[in-house]
Amino acid sequence: MIATKEEIRGVIESSSMTYEQKHHALANAAERMLDPRELLDYSKEEYESLIEHIICDLNEGYGIYRPRYILPNYSVFIKQGCAFLELEKPDTLEDLLEGLRILYHHVPSITSFPVYIGELDTMINPFITNEEQDYHIIKRFLNYIDKTISDSFCHGNLSGRDTAAGRLILKAVEELENPTPNLTMKLDPDNYDSEFLQRALKTALKVAKPSFANHKIYGQENSGYGIASCYNALPVGGGAYTLPRLKLGTLVKKAHSKEDFINSLLPKYTGLILSMIDKRIRYLIKQSNFFETSFLVSEGFIDKDLFQGMVGIIGLADCVNELLIMQGIKETFGQSEIGDRWAHEILQIIEDIVKNHRGVSSQSTNNNYILHAQVGASLDKTDRDNTPAHRIKVGEEPALPLHLMQSSKFHQYFPSGVGDVFSFDQTYLDHIDALEDILIGGFKEGHRYLSFYGENRDLVRVTGYLVKRSEVEKARKEEVVRRDTTMLGAGTDEMSNVFRRRRRSNE
Repeated sequence: MIATKEEIRGVIESSSMTYEQKHHALANAAERMLDPRELLDYSKEEYESLIEHIICDLNEGYGIYRPRYILPNYSVFIKQGCAFLELEKPDTLEDLLEGLRILYHHVPSITSFPVYIGELDTMINPFITNEEQDYHIIKRFLNYIDKTISDSFCHGNLSGRDTAAGRLILKAVEELENPTPNLTMKLDPDNYDSEFLQRALKTALKVAKPSFANHKIYGQENSGYGIASCYNALPVGGGAYTLPRLKLGTLVKKAHSKEDFINSLLPKYTGLILSMIDKRIRYLIKQSNFFETSFLVSEGFIDKDLFQGMVGIIGLADCVNELLIMQGIKETFGQSEIGDRWAHEILQIIEDIVKNHRGVSSQSTNNNYILHAQVGASLDKTDRDNTPAHRIKVGEEPALPLHLMQSSKFHQYFPSGVGDVFSFDQTYLDHIDALEDILIGGFKEGHRYLSFYGENRDLVRVTGYLVKRSEVEKARKEEVVRRDTTMLGAGTDEMSNVFRRRRRSNE
């Protein structure tokens, strides 16, 4: 919504925000002081969709002056250094990590922090000379990121290859137990090292990372992809201009019937979100001058032609459940054949409309925008009616095999990012081969992205990011906490009960 003086004063006088959090909140308020009907030429219907909380811009604001997600090609620094920052190309591990730390400071995003810090093991491994000494350098580097980037949407990748750097990184993240950076391992289910994978799975159970991306699927679609922010699969050297979301759980409340929803409301609001994305991208490209002024462009770290628009979908379960009630069917999404069939019908309608829309300046995706399974937030009370993405509501999950089979069928719609999260009993640490079977089996059934974590650990995966339970408790008491995502995690748990997912036991 358009920012008010009262909101700005509330930020300034807050007793539960750090200086840095106030700084970012005030900057975001400035972006929202401008009326999108004047700045972006939003129509009356488009603006009303924001007021009704049916379409949400996820705090991007209206004065858009940088892309939402940027994935620099950090190999440019390794090959040639960075002239703008007066950095020579690195010769040693310390040169590399010092240079990356400096670069990260200058990579913007919607959070004002870098959402992608590169494929870490691939960058680091050529500089390993003494594993014992280099381990401490890597550990300090990862700890520095956590202490200076106060937002766990910051995301690093692992190649999935068994390398010295990969092993050292896993060891360090397990010992540090930090929420940041988030971490994803790219894994080909047909070609991987079982011992190394099991090492990564043990780390995931202990500290809720890494998550796992199905490299066979994503690699075929885009050989140069990276996983950024939550679990966004985007081109390295590019990224995403913008990510508004369509709140299906809110939209369905306007429907008089299933037919009204399917035939009238769904096409109308899908069209509105596409039009709004068009206008946002045009302003970013033609008015903001980001791509004309950033050294990331002039030195080849990013290329405008590798950016794309993203269409976020949220609240599928809530939407389907409401339609089932309308039809007098006492079943719920995830355990209803009819509900699943309707869910596919909804997503196919959205997918067809999106694919038939010619987007703005999205050459890397044939001028189409790409669907994204948006993980959810706690921005207003309507988020309570919108379960993350395509996921089954917490408390309604079926047995694990049925859950995996059901969810795998929905990943096909979301090439720019989708994922499922499962909580496991700690006994799986003694049966890690069983967890390997679950992961590989899920990938072969069509899952694009899976996250596992151990129950009753301090680190917990909210959706596409991590928080510490101990810090969430402080945030709930309105104490000052260092990470923005801690407050988001507290709100998301209140909305969606994500800390109380069904525990999967090894029985």
